[in-house]
Amino acid sequence: MRTLRLLTTGALALVLALTACSAAGQDGGDAAPTEQTPATAPVPDAPLTTTAWTVRSVAGTTAPADREARFTLTPEGAASGTLGCNRFSAPVTVDGTTVTFGPVTSTRMACEGAAGEVERALTTLFGAGPLTWKIQGGTLTLTAPDGATATAEAASAAE
Repeated sequence: MRTLRLLTTGALALVLALTACSAAGQDGGDAAPTEQTPATAPVPDAPLTTTAWTVRSVAGTTAPADREARFTLTPEGAASGTLGCNRFSAPVTVDGTTVTFGPVTSTRMACEGAAGEVERALTTLFGAGPLTWKIQGGTLTLTAPDGATATAEAASAAE
């Protein structure tokens, strides 16, 4: 009787071992794991409001890196930031693909050179009436009715 139990236990162990080997061979369960590169999701364009925009050019003038002009538009209808030298704020209305800046209030520091040119051009652009806006690849383009443009990058892309 004892011999029969040993033979039965041995046969059962052999069947289980063979079954396990067979299953592993079919689905590759014991194969070395392969490293897969996850698909990179495209970076979504930044929203017009709540994004800190860093101005890169305005009316054909490249913004100087040492005196960055930055601004943010809020969903509540306000714009604020720096024009390069001076801080500013303004009411703003977004209607579809247009944005209209109200009167710009700013500090009054003297600003010369490229930073001064950008500041004056940006202030003029903001006051030019409804601006058409477009965001592509994290870059905002504002276009005035006369064709003057400003480009700005979302802060995360600019840094």
